[in-house]
Amino acid sequence: MKWTKAWKISAGVLAVVILFTAVQLIQLYHNRSSAVYQRIINHNGYSLSLVKESVAVEFFLKPEWIPKEIGETKLNLVVAKKFDSDIVLEKVGKREKDIYIQLNVVPHPNPKSGQILNIALITNDSFINTNGPEWQITDTTGKDLLGGTYGGGEGPGNAISVDIPDTELSKFTQGAHVRFSGFYLYGYTKLNQSTIAIWLSALIPLLVIVCLIMLYRKRSEPEKNLGWKLIGHMLLGGFTFTLNGLRLPLGFAVYLLFFRKPRPNLSIKDKAALLGLTVYILQIIMPPVMNHFDSVPKQSILRNVSVEQLGMDGLLKMVIGRAPVSNQARVESFETVLAENGEVKELVFQFVDPVANGRYTHISSVYHASEQSVTLKRYTSDEWPQFSQTVLADNFIIRVKELELLKLKPAGGDHRYVKIELDPLFASYAMKNESNFGVNEKGVYPIGDNQLPVTATRLIVCAPQSLDKMSVCEDQINYYFNIVEGGALE
Repeated sequence: MKWTKAWKISAGVLAVVILFTAVQLIQLYHNRSSAVYQRIINHNGYSLSLVKESVAVEFFLKPEWIPKEIGETKLNLVVAKKFDSDIVLEKVGKREKDIYIQLNVVPHPNPKSGQILNIALITNDSFINTNGPEWQITDTTGKDLLGGTYGGGEGPGNAISVDIPDTELSKFTQGAHVRFSGFYLYGYTKLNQSTIAIWLSALIPLLVIVCLIMLYRKRSEPEKNLGWKLIGHMLLGGFTFTLNGLRLPLGFAVYLLFFRKPRPNLSIKDKAALLGLTVYILQIIMPPVMNHFDSVPKQSILRNVSVEQLGMDGLLKMVIGRAPVSNQARVESFETVLAENGEVKELVFQFVDPVANGRYTHISSVYHASEQSVTLKRYTSDEWPQFSQTVLADNFIIRVKELELLKLKPAGGDHRYVKIELDPLFASYAMKNESNFGVNEKGVYPIGDNQLPVTATRLIVCAPQSLDKMSVCEDQINYYFNIVEGGALE
């Protein structure tokens, strides 16, 4: 008997180990780089957003890599590491009438969130390869060697190649500088439920099944189809009727009125009905509990994110793609401090995005220039009265680039630091006796007091004396863009 008990325990432990190992192997296979990459670019469980076009790579092509006879020189040389991807010079080959240089992109995606390069413009239902002048080949002095006389090809996958006629080979005796500027940069994030919601969605049905099994085993006498009857009593106990948006436990009330007469196994049937009522109660109390957890700020860090590489518009797009937020998101705040040479010293901004049931998600972002990272904190709120009065995030990002808003200056000439702050409300402004200017595609122009009020989005630009948060900001100018009324350019 003792050996039998020990054997059962050993078999149970072995089964658990095998099950755990199998789950881990399945997870490893499911999360291998190639599988994750395919799910990302096919929008399968991932949000994918275009961040930047025309991302470039440069390398020097050595003359000894070019075959003198028909054939290939296989190199598989990593010429750049960018945005969690390796750009590989795979080979240089020679055919009858030309030579070709082939690059490939090897992504290293993170299963949760990250950035990738691709040679195609990815939409929701297609991959578009462009055929613009993406290759540039120059000699050591910077002189263009080809003048546009080359061909090219794409695929399979992320492979890209340039074909150079044999007639141009004499120009490559000293090697050449090769530049390809046709990569697209994307930010992505996995679309997940919260961990708590996932566990609860799996745990509650399991507990219900366990409870029903335990009730069945506690039957006091044999009864035909007792298992199905217990399930029926549970469903009746959990049945609800909605009146004016209020869910009432009608099923349990019906059970108390009509199903309490003496009958076999009454005790466990009562408990099955109570189990249904408990599930009903959980459905009422769990949403507020989940909302509480959702309201607690959740922090994450986006690494290898550089405003020097992406530009301000690219960095904002990267955050939108990896947060992620919808195309209805708006800018809740934006503030940056730039050095005299345009270097970003400080950058803080916040998006607000509408979600279901009148709730809002807030994403607060802090850029760390020295670490090339962005810290994100997110939480949800029940209301945001100013939402409709704030500027759309997509529009703000476009205008930052189109109107060169980060080049706006305070009054009084050169300054060591420039602070640019967005007044997020689209409103009517009538601040007389202040420095007011309009900004549009034609440039910057003054707005006189007689042209006020002006209905627009406002940027406040001034000169802080230092990077201290309490530093006085002088020589303030109000810049208005997206003007719809007042402040006309004369």
